[in-house]
Amino acid sequence: MQLLFKNTPSFIEVEPNRIFYNVGALIDHIVGKYVKGERGENIMNGGLAVFTAIMGAPNTYKTKLARYMMLSAASKAAYSGILPYISTYDTEVNVDVEHCVALSQKFEPFANLDLPSLGAWSITDKTHHLGNEWFKMLKDFLRNEKIKNKKQYLMQTPFLDRNLRPMYVIFPSFSDIDSVSEFKTADVEEIQDKSEIGDSGGNTIYMRAGLAKTRLLSEIPGLCNAASHYIIMTAHVGKEIQVGQSLATTPTKQLPHMKPGEVVKGVSPKFLYLSNLLWQTVKVTPLNNQNTKGPEYPKTREEVDEGSLDLNLLTVKLVRNKTGPSGYSIDLVVSQTEGVLPTLTEFHYIKENGRFGLEGNDRNYKLILYPNVNLQRTTVRSLIDSDPLLRRAIKITADLLQIKTYHKHIPLEVPDLKLLYEKLDKQYGWKTILETRDFWTFNNYEYKVPFLSTLDILEMYYDKYTPYWAKKK
Repeated sequence: MQLLFKNTPSFIEVEPNRIFYNVGALIDHIVGKYVKGERGENIMNGGLAVFTAIMGAPNTYKTKLARYMMLSAASKAAYSGILPYISTYDTEVNVDVEHCVALSQKFEPFANLDLPSLGAWSITDKTHHLGNEWFKMLKDFLRNEKIKNKKQYLMQTPFLDRNLRPMYVIFPSFSDIDSVSEFKTADVEEIQDKSEIGDSGGNTIYMRAGLAKTRLLSEIPGLCNAASHYIIMTAHVGKEIQVGQSLATTPTKQLPHMKPGEVVKGVSPKFLYLSNLLWQTVKVTPLNNQNTKGPEYPKTREEVDEGSLDLNLLTVKLVRNKTGPSGYSIDLVVSQTEGVLPTLTEFHYIKENGRFGLEGNDRNYKLILYPNVNLQRTTVRSLIDSDPLLRRAIKITADLLQIKTYHKHIPLEVPDLKLLYEKLDKQYGWKTILETRDFWTFNNYEYKVPFLSTLDILEMYYDKYTPYWAKKK
């Protein structure tokens, strides 16, 4: 067939893929998809979207999840050898800079760095800048520095554009607003200062605050996409207050995957509809062992720590996803002191899902893809902290289970893991496979640790792919 019209508009078309930055902890495969890279490799394009929203009840680790996503994504860009700019705006006035630095240093590129001292992470709150001032300063940076000087900040990615040439993007920057529910502008504060509680002059406060947040949310998608700026916002969830309605009235749902009667507090509905990804922190439960009453996975065998509530299981639901299916829930292992623990999350996931990829009994077990290391509930956390090959083997195992669960469109069946291990160990050497990374970065083909995604491994098993850097035995 042929197009009938000879002269169509010369629109600049969008690229086939909107770039995500990998964050791990089971999140990438829930929201993303595999796409082909420049050298035939399969890249998981999933993780942090340009506009990610997190909502939930108080004390459900919204902030820790947001900071983990932001820092993990920023660290992937930093593997290029360049520090991205990060900014935090705390509207609840409780941010702890020292704790933020400690969280950032969990990521390899930031391990020995004090990002705030280097000017790479600006952390401020509304006692220093009201919302409109903070957003104006951010917009000035994005428009007058990043967008205006776009050409000097463009960097090559391993992704392909619509013409099957390497895709270039502006080097990313990152922000989080915690929380947008408490976002306040100067005009609102002025009304509050001039009005006493109960004064009629204060009746417009919530209307003005709502308009300011609506404008903020409306400007974010276009501005952040143009500037390659990745922003995360948190918001509070509460119950809808039924005024003047019968108790028998059925509560409504704001979105299909929210519960009836749940509403986002103090935020325009645009928070729900304009975000690329919308997560909800559903519940938090202590992850303690029934016998010892200490953490299910203690820091060391000797550290039982009876009665500790440091380790928790956070259930999060993907309420909205503009790039794929939504409604899925995952459990994240979160430490109150250390934040989200990605590899322990992945290990808990395979252990709780039919002990996928594990052999042995409920006390002593091994990973099929890393059989020389004995694991126990009391030792796995310390081994994860000390052994990068174990972390890689756990990640591959969890990825394979997620491919099997969430990516049924992939035309390759996940094989018996012993067969996969034996075949690829014979062809390439399994240690060689573990000494790789599965996240993309800007110097993807020059970085010292070679790239190998889990779908690449699956294709290698079926003799459909040979890594560009690999030599068979």
